[in-house]
Amino acid sequence: MAEASTLARPYAQAVFNQASKDGSFAGWSETLGFLTEVTTNQSIQEIISNPEIQRKDVITLIEDIAKDKLDEKGINFLKVASENGRLELIPEIAGSYELLQAERSDSIEAMVTSTFAVNATQKKSITEALKKKFACEVTIKSEIDKTLIGGIIIRVGDVVIDGSVKTQLEKITHSLLS
Repeated sequence: MAEASTLARPYAQAVFNQASKDGSFAGWSETLGFLTEVTTNQSIQEIISNPEIQRKDVITLIEDIAKDKLDEKGINFLKVASENGRLELIPEIAGSYELLQAERSDSIEAMVTSTFAVNATQKKSITEALKKKFACEVTIKSEIDKTLIGGIIIRVGDVVIDGSVKTQLEKITHSLLS
């Protein structure tokens, strides 16, 4: 199956295009944030993934939960996502939308994953390299993942720069076994 960010991108782009037409960027951020909260709730996830529950019933449930939080466009978005089996992608859609919005304002956020905490010198170096690559301001967030063994993974939207030792070892193993 395709990566979630790849599947989410067209939906985020469609929402971004709509927001561009009517200037509703903040409204869409709020709508997608709310829908992310709802669809990441464990009970709702179980309902969404249950094949015995019809999509229209899931939509009705989310509409009941949302009450005054969704306008007509938000409900239409919800219906389209449901019809295409993409409700579970709403958090990724929201993230991609926020990235598009950040790019519009000449600013992006990069997630740096490493085995150890990234120090200030490393952050500055990564920031400068990403500024050159994306031609905009960059904000760095970081997280620690001990399974990487070493190296880093940088994610900017759906762009992934994987310099982890774990990935390099997996590539070597795959080439040896092929």
